[in-house]
Formats: sequence, C-alpha cells, structure tokens
Amino acid sequence: MKRLLLGLIVGLIWTSGTFADDLPSGALPDAVVATGDGVVRKAWLAEPTDRYGHGILGDRIEAGALMVALEGGRVLGLRLPRSSVFEDREVRLADFNGDGVSEFVVVESSLSQGAALAVYGIREGRIQLIARDDWIGTRNRWLNPAGIADFDGDGELEIAVVITPHIGGTLKLLRPAGATRMQTVASQWGFSNHAIGSRDQELSAVVDWNGDGVPDLLLPTESRDAVVVVTFKGGRFNELARYPLERAIFGNFSLHRDSLGPAVHVPLIDGSDAILRPQG
Repeated sequence: MKRLLLGLIVGLIWTSGTFADDLPSGALPDAVVATGDGVVRKAWLAEPTDRYGHGILGDRIEAGALMVALEGGRVLGLRLPRSSVFEDREVRLADFNGDGVSEFVVVESSLSQGAALAVYGIREGRIQLIARDDWIGTRNRWLNPAGIADFDGDGELEIAVVITPHIGGTLKLLRPAGATRMQTVASQWGFSNHAIGSRDQELSAVVDWNGDGVPDLLLPTESRDAVVVVTFKGGRFNELARYPLERAIFGNFSLHRDSLGPAVHVPLIDGSDAILRPQG
C-alpha cells in the first residue's frame, strides 16, 4: 500500500505542514514547511522573488526554488528558470509510485502562461520534474490544490485541484501519467477554494463522508456560500451532499473526529465557524 505524507541545488491523505517563526535560511517569508518521518523530513519553498508580481496570495513575492531536507541531514534543491515561479506557500508530500520516498506537489506559474500543477521528485539523487499539467494559458491565472488521496478507489493517488478558483473554478482530478504529463481523471465546473489576497489555501477537507471506503472531498461552491461533498468513486463525479451557509467561507477547513464521527470546521467571514457532519 502506498504511504502518504504531507508535504539548493545539490527531494494517506495530504497533511498540512507547519508555519514556523524560525524558517530555514532563504525560505519564502510566509512559507509553510512540510514535514515527514521517512526519507524526506522537510520540504519548503525558497529564494523569494518579485519577478512575477501577480500577488494572488497577499503579496507579490513568490518562490524561485524548492528545497528538501532528507533523513541524515542532506539537503537537495531545485532552482526554477527565470521564466517561472512557485506561486504557492507550501510543498505537499505524497508517494505516487509506492517506493517509500515522497514526491512534491506544487503550484508552478509561468510568467507568460499562468499556473500549472506540477509534481517533482527525487530521481538519480536530484530533484526532477515528474509531471506537470498544461499551463492555464494566460498570465495571472492561478489554481489551488484541494487534496491528495485515492479519490476514485482504484488504488492510485490523485490530486484534486481547482483551476481559476476566483473566476469560474473547475475542479479537476489529476494523476501523474509519465513522460512529465498529467492525466485528467475527471472534472466539474462550479467550485472555489480560495479568496483573492488570502494566504489560506486549505479551504477543503478530505474524508470518507459516506463510509464507503473511498475518500470524498469537501470544498466551497464558486460563490463560497455553501460547502459541497463530492465523490469521484469509479472515476465519475457525483455530489453527495450540499450545506448552504449564511455567510461566506473565509479560512482553512479543519477536520476533527469525536464519538459522533467526523466533523469539518469551516471558518466564516464574520469569525464564526460552521460545523459540518455527515447527514443521517
């Protein structure tokens, strides 16, 4: 079974990293450091740069490099060409090929073609591109990952991502497909998982909501005034539940479990939380 972990030049379900006051030297000022307990111990974005200037995450500073600390203390890194940046705050760790070493999921943006979802990994002792989806095609167009899991129940990991979450978001399910390409497993229009200018990127949660053994995804509608629970079981999109809210969603979701089962806490724009549980 594949093992999932969250997640300079010389590497389960997605779990968040930590925001540390004592960031590694050269890290993005608002970086979230992903941590693991296997070969990959830490991963973060570094080499702050203003060469893009989009500012979708609250400022115009993005990352020019990906850094990885390995078991034993070795540090690897990859520096992007000046034609692109990592328009992201964190690296998401997940083992896509089952070899026990995490790959790195990031948002990479071309200065001329906008964002693309990219997966990097350690091959032949260095960080290399494993797969990248197509660029959106227009400068200053962005996407935001929503979760990593075996969403369709086929034993392989997929990445859920919302393309252009501020202007008609499309939820896509992607899988690394070889030859540095991504395969689209399924897609559906009408979602958002980010507010313009916010540093909060985790407006989603992955949990088996209906108890069928396949992870489901909770995320906001395009207007961020409701949460939808969706499944991709069998490779097809289906809506399992919808929770209308009185106020707009504005903040990272958090998943908790108690004697009643799973509960997802959804921050709202007025500072209150909506608490969602499976119906029935």
